[in-house]
Amino acid sequence: MSQGAVTWAEDSAPLEQKQAEESPAKNADLDSITKLLIWIQQNEGQVDLEVGAVNEAGLRGTKAMRDMQQYQVAVKLKKYMAVPLGEWNKSSEENALVLLKKRFKEPEWDKVMQTYWDSLPQRDEIITKETFPPAKLGLLQDPSMAAFVRIHQDFTRNVLRGAKPHIVKDVRAMLGRDISLEEFKYWTAMVASYAFTFPDDTDPEKQVRVMLPLVDLINHGNRDEANVKLFRDENGDYIAYATRVIKKGEELRHTYQAGCERNDHALFHYGFVQDLPEPKLAAQDLPSGNLYDDSAHSEADYDVGGPLATEEELQRLKDILAAFPTTEAEDERLLTGGGWMDKLLGRKPLTDSVERLFVTYRMLRKKALRLTIERLRANLASSSAEL
Repeated sequence: MSQGAVTWAEDSAPLEQKQAEESPAKNADLDSITKLLIWIQQNEGQVDLEVGAVNEAGLRGTKAMRDMQQYQVAVKLKKYMAVPLGEWNKSSEENALVLLKKRFKEPEWDKVMQTYWDSLPQRDEIITKETFPPAKLGLLQDPSMAAFVRIHQDFTRNVLRGAKPHIVKDVRAMLGRDISLEEFKYWTAMVASYAFTFPDDTDPEKQVRVMLPLVDLINHGNRDEANVKLFRDENGDYIAYATRVIKKGEELRHTYQAGCERNDHALFHYGFVQDLPEPKLAAQDLPSGNLYDDSAHSEADYDVGGPLATEEELQRLKDILAAFPTTEAEDERLLTGGGWMDKLLGRKPLTDSVERLFVTYRMLRKKALRLTIERLRANLASSSAEL
């Protein structure tokens, strides 16, 4: 996409910049996100959104601060505000090393970018496969995902130790200083879940990864929910624009990747799950599906006459559901605290954020299985009735 392919709405002016003119001492009292908005505008960027809670649970995201027209710019970042990483097909650990090397070897650049670093989640706030607590993986009730998480965490540890010489032999020599495992895991997690992929400046056939201040606060939306798209204009600047009319206060969303419609993909790669009106099976629960590749099948294959509309597939799904050690209802009680009897017995809902995330994941996985089984059973009965 190029800028010439769209007509930008006239009403795309940035926020008032009077705060940017305040003294450094006064700005020091501002929160990190406000400082980020000011910093972007001071650096020739453009902001036409607000950051705040977007649901009752307090999830942080971005919202339209006024009615927006189609093609209106929500965020514009100058090329030099992006954080360059490496090729898109390199591991997150390799790209984290690229970032850390630039930070440590170019202190002036690092200082300029400090406002962005301060806006990122703290170490105890980022929940991805790189930082999942090993002791809590059992709560997933998903041995396959737990195994992949351990493999990833071992890989991260081995890269730091120099046990992957094809990537780096001596991290200390590369970075010019020591780095703890926790710090390395944190930056690997940030790169894995916050970076975007764009064509390389010097070779359009090559894809590279970059981190984009503020743009990375726009939450994921499935294809029918997304109302924002990203692209680079002919100057190399990064732009997030509205794909349709957006009402004031409506959350801004763009699609991270289509696979996020399946909760095992969303949890494994980005650390979130979704309770969709029409939930999709976990990728692992589809024939030939896994955490890295989409299955050759989809929910449409369970329709009457579809390749998965068979008694054998019905039994396979029932076997998966029956193998879980807890039921969907039991998981829900863990999250809500249960009914009056549970409260009488002093049972309280889970409060730990990781535990709630993992139990929510397994509950929604069972829900998708249950609904798919019900649908498939009805379709098979309908087919039999027509014979």
